[in-house]
Amino acid sequence: MLVGLVAFLGLACTREPVPLDSETVLTGPTMGTFFSVRIPGELGSEEQQRFRKLIHDELSAVDARMSTYRDDSELSVLNAAVSTEPFDVSEPLYEVLSAALNISEQTGGAYDITIGPVVNAWGFGPGGLEPEGVSPEDISELLKRVGYRKLRLDAEQHQVRKEQPDLYLDLSSIAKGYAVDRVARALEGEGVASYWVEVGGEVRVAGHNREGIPWRLGIERPQLAPGSVQRILHLDGHAVATSGDYRNYREVDGERYSHILDPRTGWPIRHRLASVSVVHPSCMIADGLATALLVMGPEEGFELALQNDLAAFFVARKGQGFEERATPAFEELAKRR
Repeated sequence: MLVGLVAFLGLACTREPVPLDSETVLTGPTMGTFFSVRIPGELGSEEQQRFRKLIHDELSAVDARMSTYRDDSELSVLNAAVSTEPFDVSEPLYEVLSAALNISEQTGGAYDITIGPVVNAWGFGPGGLEPEGVSPEDISELLKRVGYRKLRLDAEQHQVRKEQPDLYLDLSSIAKGYAVDRVARALEGEGVASYWVEVGGEVRVAGHNREGIPWRLGIERPQLAPGSVQRILHLDGHAVATSGDYRNYREVDGERYSHILDPRTGWPIRHRLASVSVVHPSCMIADGLATALLVMGPEEGFELALQNDLAAFFVARKGQGFEERATPAFEELAKRR
């Protein structure tokens, strides 16, 4: 997922503000990117330290379970287990795997976490072929190891079973969203009613900002230079995730290949859809759905969003510019102030 949201603080709104003097901002590196947590009001140094530890512990726990860049992560151990025997997994990993498979079913396989071998082959993962070495024959062979229906979950036993022993999972399209949800839940558990939590561009907000109004988020225009805003939302109690094809890519023989791969073909997407943003109570779900809808493209993706009443915002290339299209559920949220 790409950074697709811009924070707007202290801007006028129609609700009566209950302003605070300041805002506490906690930031740092995590999961190959950065996190940012904003809490209205000024926390003392001891309280800041306590919250920073809470945030660090939550994010570190997700990384330790779901990173493909760590050989000792729970996911890497599962990937290394070349077996069709049941595999015990933690509750957090099971939760994410279950959500991912549900999105796969919902999108007819346009979203598939078993695409890991293909991701690596294109050079977007922790290992595999250099992109220059990818051929149609390579992709066809790797696709034999892809298929979300080859992964079976046992809810009662909290176990995973691979129907194909060399199945390799990649959670990069959903783990950051899950991490956002974990931090948000942890803050709520400490009595924090108003917050902004962001990990790598995936955001979940609740309550109000320091001006006493709902958080204002800008959906970024899909272009290489950051900072330009395509659409603005005022949100409370929602998450927003954006998937785009415009920053993370590889060039092979002068041709650009996006990191967004279609699990059904094994090739980077080639249509004109540049980004999709999804608003949902769960950042994990928004994260996975944004990727799936981008893979599906401007027509198929939009139709699925309509059928499922998703709050989704599509930005497609048109000539030298862009055109936008939003679902009714998104437009309803966009009206709020």
